[in-house]
Amino acid sequence: MKSSLRLALLSLFLAFGIQSVHAAYPERQVRIVLPYAAGGGGDVLTRLIGASLSERWKQPVIIDNRPGAGATIGTDMVAKAPADGYTLLMTASTMAVSPAAYPNLPYDVLKDFAPITLVAQSPYILTTSANLKVASVSELLALARKEPGKLNYGSPGKGTISHLTFELLRHRTGMDATVVAYKGSNPALIAALAGEIDFVIDTPAAVMQHVEAKKLRALAVMSSKRAESVPEVPSMTEAGVKDVDVVVWFGLLAPAGTPPDIVRKIQVDTAQVLASPEVVGRLRQNGLEVVTSQPEEFGSYLRSEVDKWAEVVKKANIKFD
Repeated sequence: MKSSLRLALLSLFLAFGIQSVHAAYPERQVRIVLPYAAGGGGDVLTRLIGASLSERWKQPVIIDNRPGAGATIGTDMVAKAPADGYTLLMTASTMAVSPAAYPNLPYDVLKDFAPITLVAQSPYILTTSANLKVASVSELLALARKEPGKLNYGSPGKGTISHLTFELLRHRTGMDATVVAYKGSNPALIAALAGEIDFVIDTPAAVMQHVEAKKLRALAVMSSKRAESVPEVPSMTEAGVKDVDVVVWFGLLAPAGTPPDIVRKIQVDTAQVLASPEVVGRLRQNGLEVVTSQPEEFGSYLRSEVDKWAEVVKKANIKFD
């Protein structure tokens, strides 16, 4: 009886001891790995959040850009990092495509990470050249049916979210258009501005200045509801197209096995950072909308995204190099 009591007391002591250690998190520098190059929207977002968390935590939060191999290099670093909350991953929608794009990934997207929270998203906008005489999605689809294969879509690269979004649209509507591949979104956008291609699918940050200058025409956001950043642009549902719901999202994850109380603390503190009007305003300037979630919600969303893009890749018969 006495030994059982001692064991129970010891277990209770250890439990409180572990909680107190975790409650002190973070006690040293935290690293957020970003598997993309510096300078993009994701880099701005991550540095803004990192600086705010550093101020809140009274500890340095460094941003470690590790681009390469379709974002798998930096992602793999975090998958193999200690599960202690001191190495985190800021990832984007491309993470959900990687299982279909790279069958031999050195990590499992759904098993090797602990989702923490979504942090931001940006809509995609179906945008046509000003030379194309259509004013709505229905008119674009009608023209595609009338002249199969004549319309040209400018892709920023095979397997990019923009390209896969077009393939999803093609699958849902039966749209027949030719894919013209470019090395990045900027060359595709320049071609659309020159009238060399008929339409692109890109973010508000890329296209809206040209829409306002009437050099491009925004037909719809590629989602089921209107976007806060471009409320004047109708949704795909309003345009009469169902089951096309795509946004560019960013989310924060930790290595699998990270203690749940640490995951919760990071989630709560990140949500508070993202509630700041200053942070909201800065992100809007970069075409991003704040969106937060519970860890379980983010995990379910990530799984649904992996399934969605795997289906698109399969049905479009996309072969990655």
